[in-house]
Amino acid sequence: HSAGGHLALWAAARPGLPAGAPGAEPRTRLCGAVAQAGAVDLREVARLGLSRDAARRFAGGPPGRHPQRYDLASPIERLPLGVPQLLVHGDADDVVPVEISRRYARRAAEASDPCELVELPGVGHLEHLDPDTPAWRAVTTWLEER
Repeated sequence: HSAGGHLALWAAARPGLPAGAPGAEPRTRLCGAVAQAGAVDLREVARLGLSRDAARRFAGGPPGRHPQRYDLASPIERLPLGVPQLLVHGDADDVVPVEISRRYARRAAEASDPCELVELPGVGHLEHLDPDTPAWRAVTTWLEER
C-alpha cells in the first residue's frame, strides 16, 4: 500500500537492475506484484511533493539532482517488469492521486507488460488498509485467479 506498493513493484523490477545497482543482488524473480494506491512514479511523487516530500527524502534529493537514482528506484522507469501486476487505486484518493496509477498502467501497456488497473469509485487512500473493503476484494480475487 502506498510506499509499500512502490516497493512491491520495484522488487518485481529487480532482475532488470544493472549489476552493482542497489537491490540488484541477489537475483530473484517474483511471479507477480500488487500495488494498492501505490507511489509507482517517484518523479511525479517528487514533483507533487506528496507525503511531505517522501520521494525526495527517499532518493536523497530532487530528480534533477539525482536522475539516476529515480531511474533505478521508480517502478515506472523500470518497465517492462515481465511479471503480472495489479494496481488497485481509488478515484477519491487525496494522498496519492489515481492518475499516477493510470499513467503507470498506460506505460505498462505500451511496454506490453501484463498490468491490470482496478479503479474503485469513491475509495480514498486509507480504505486499502481494511481487508473488508472492495480494495482488498480486488486483490484477493486477482490472486485467487492466479
